[in-house]
Amino acid sequence: MHKTWQKGMATAAIAALLLAGCGTSKAPLQGMAEPPSSKSGEAAQPGTGGDKTITPPETSAPKPDPEKKELKIKTYYSDAQLEKLVQKDVTINIKQDQDKYLAALNQLKKSPDGNTIPLFKGFTYKSVGLKDGQLNLDVSIADEGRLGSGGEGMLLDALQKTMFQFSEIKSIEVLVDGKQVESLMGHMDLPHPIKRSKS
Repeated sequence: MHKTWQKGMATAAIAALLLAGCGTSKAPLQGMAEPPSSKSGEAAQPGTGGDKTITPPETSAPKPDPEKKELKIKTYYSDAQLEKLVQKDVTINIKQDQDKYLAALNQLKKSPDGNTIPLFKGFTYKSVGLKDGQLNLDVSIADEGRLGSGGEGMLLDALQKTMFQFSEIKSIEVLVDGKQVESLMGHMDLPHPIKRSKS
């Protein structure tokens, strides 16, 4: 009898422990269920904050666009045979009006298509600025930028046609590494300054 009672007590204790174990195993499950719901509640708040974080790039992405203006200009290149100038219409993006001079000059360094050759390849613009109607341009010319007499003549024409489309430019002073030179590449005379043609 005593042994049966002990067995019964032991069985009851084991059952109680098992029930308690189940209770604790259920508790973490409920506890686990609560954090996700609380987390999802929190996620909703940061989610809003997250949306705000995502939204600023979207709202700030258009912001540079209003700051930048698109300007359509004409630029000039050589044809593939280096025989004649070819005019191309391009669009430049500028923040301020004065930026258009350097932007236009940079267009002359790269060909818009495979049928034209950029005459200003190998040129580095050290400074570009307009003062009293004169565009002051200081350049450096790499060996790859040096052309024959025909190419140099077209280059000077391309420079004038591109820059004189801006009505405020009355003359262009071109320096090479800060100095006045008689010729850019030794073939054509370089006036100081190059003046806009009256015609």
